[in-house]
Amino acid sequence: MKTLRADRIKIRIGNVWESPELHILLTQEDDIVVARCLDFTVSSHGKDVQDALKSLATSIKEYILTAVENDAINTIFDPAHGKYWRMYNELEARHSSGKLKRSLKKSLKSVPYENIQQSTAEISYA
Repeated sequence: MKTLRADRIKIRIGNVWESPELHILLTQEDDIVVARCLDFTVSSHGKDVQDALKSLATSIKEYILTAVENDAINTIFDPAHGKYWRMYNELEARHSSGKLKRSLKKSLKSVPYENIQQSTAEISYA
């Protein structure tokens, strides 16, 4: 199993409902791409990433409908095995650190060293 991507997505069902942010792990297994929703322990697959995500959206819709039909909304959150969360977190951390590195390099090139040296440092919350 080769990890491909870790994403945060929302599933929209028509104009009726939109999910909160969901954690998606994409892996390559032999000749197929597997898409896993780590919040619901729902997975699907396809020939490529787009196909796997489209199939996953349909699977999540069915999962939601089944929970509503069975009055089981309180038990809908069913997190995936820790192994998949670790894979997700590792990919997300790699992506975030690469993004931060590029952002720092770009932003620090635009400010003269003297300006940074003479300025005070403050904390602000994102």
